[in-house]
Amino acid sequence: MPHKYNLDWWGPPRNFSDRKNTRKISWLELFYDLVYVAAVGQLTHCFAEHPGWENAGKLFLFFSLIFWSWVNGSQYYDLHGSDSIRTRLQTFWQILCVAGIAITLQDAFEGNLRGFTMAFSMLEIVITYLWWSVGLYDRSHRVFNKFYTANYLLALGLMIFSLGLTYQQAIAIWIIVLILNITPPLTGARTVVNVLKSRGQVFSASEAIVERFGLFTIIVLAESILATVNGVAEVKDKHPAVWAGFILTILISFLLWSIYFDMTSEQETKKGYSYLQYLIFLHFPLLASYCIAGASIKSILANTDVLLSMDLQWIFCISIAMILLSIVALTYVMEEYAEDRVYIAPVSRLLLLVSVLVLSIPLFGQYLTNISFLCIICVLLFIPVFIGIRRWVGYKYGNK
Repeated sequence: MPHKYNLDWWGPPRNFSDRKNTRKISWLELFYDLVYVAAVGQLTHCFAEHPGWENAGKLFLFFSLIFWSWVNGSQYYDLHGSDSIRTRLQTFWQILCVAGIAITLQDAFEGNLRGFTMAFSMLEIVITYLWWSVGLYDRSHRVFNKFYTANYLLALGLMIFSLGLTYQQAIAIWIIVLILNITPPLTGARTVVNVLKSRGQVFSASEAIVERFGLFTIIVLAESILATVNGVAEVKDKHPAVWAGFILTILISFLLWSIYFDMTSEQETKKGYSYLQYLIFLHFPLLASYCIAGASIKSILANTDVLLSMDLQWIFCISIAMILLSIVALTYVMEEYAEDRVYIAPVSRLLLLVSVLVLSIPLFGQYLTNISFLCIICVLLFIPVFIGIRRWVGYKYGNK
């Protein structure tokens, strides 16, 4: 029975039982994604200015926190969003908070977490309210949202507590905050599965949410293109080696796009709550690695005719290997059809081999210039793309 606060003009959250597995992504969702372009752009800019292991760790932490907020906003809309005043207003508040986070990222990288903490605290309050209020409007959903509300309130308390700590102490607290924020789907998994089973339901990712992950991947990959453009634009003497680096880095971005979407696109996840969680959690290392690799490109292009630093080689190669391994893991989450099986299995094996080869490049990196390093990466990424396309074309048109 509708709650007494369920006012038609305000628009309550859509009831969980009314969730549509097949729907069109709304314009509001696409507009919501735009603010993350700014946030990811700030992250990659901060790392590109001072590439190194410490900043790579910071990027991974801050990216994971920001990506967590995107996952929450996207899942909430998928489950409970509607074309109502309430949904639009709540989306606006999230956009405002994420924009505030983007503004404070530079300070956070430089050692001042105060602004970032305050901006993220506001976002945490909005997200906590969203999940708590679902139980207010839909009593049957309280069995699910209690896990989210409890963890998010504890995370909010720790964030406020971190305002009085040193930078290193605050970073340690933020790691705990991240763990608290991402674990409610895991701690509540048994309850969710059992309750849905008692209702005769099987929860799985909707087509729209799978597509949203693809769109967010495009956002992150776009930063690789932007880093390439900015890196080349800042070089005053654009000699042939600079243009060669430009072509190679654009090609790397294209090959990474091709591998991800050839292996995962146009597919649904397997049925079941656990496969949705695999989809979500595998995208954390995948997209963070895309972000780090894209941010490294600007530094790689800065000096195309000199030996590349070993630290940057390792950071870039580990990021590429993590991307490939995450994509292989994602193939076990997605439903496979006859057409997919033709290339997914053999390409997955190739990606595992390429990951090992990519990680071996820095062992001989002291002999590599930036251009030779990029050439090797391109060749290794091109092989699985070429073989995958060849097998698909043979299957599709070989009998015609």
